Amino acid sequence: MKCSTVLVLKNEEGNIGPLTEDILAVYKEKGIDGEVLLVNDGSTDRSGEICDQLAKDHPQVRAFHHERNLGRSFAVQTGFREAQGDVVIVMDSDRQYEPGQIPLFLSKIEEGYDVVNGWRPDRKDTFIRRFISRTYNRFIIKGNLGLDIKDQNSGFKAFRRDKALAMGFDPEGYIGLHRFILPLAALKGLKIIEVPVVHYDRPSGRSYIKFYTIPFIVLRDLSKFRKDHREEINAYKGKR
Repeated sequence: MKCSTVLVLKNEEGNIGPLTEDILAVYKEKGIDGEVLLVNDGSTDRSGEICDQLAKDHPQVRAFHHERNLGRSFAVQTGFREAQGDVVIVMDSDRQYEPGQIPLFLSKIEEGYDVVNGWRPDRKDTFIRRFISRTYNRFIIKGNLGLDIKDQNSGFKAFRRDKALAMGFDPEGYIGLHRFILPLAALKGLKIIEVPVVHYDRPSGRSYIKFYTIPFIVLRDLSKFRKDHREEINAYKGKR
């Protein structure tokens, strides 16, 4: 199988069905041999039921359930482990990203990149979320870790599955290791490229991100990340 699109979700009952159908339509139109993995991270609405029904209706769809909310990082880890495709695309399930751009990500992997990150030049989020993201990319990702990335926290990324499994993405002990997934990939020698992606307003549901807690979470995880990878970070920054 060529492609596994992993949709990480919590309480997205209004979005998960249409998004899954849209991805399958892209696969069919473009002749992509692919599957959709629905990783339900402890939803309390009808998302789990909808995931199971989609898996029954479509042989290309599989559903995985965390009994309780473990967080996005563990959902991504489940996707990496369970994917059968050579390429794993991780995509938010809030329908703010365009499934029609999946072929763009696959083409960049075929060019020889290990990781493709979708950056949002016209991000449809609140000012405070955009401000925090810009600050994070400038001072944490680039300033502290030496990685020149525009949009680390984009919810649309592609990975070579073998490289993703080998880079040691282990969320244990972190609150949100996914916020450092691109620095981790860079430290492990993976070749990264960013591509501009379309970003839409959320059509249904709501975000669970609390902007007033994120800075404290990030600083706590940054401290652990720097401790866990101190020698690799110093070596990487020394090469820049």
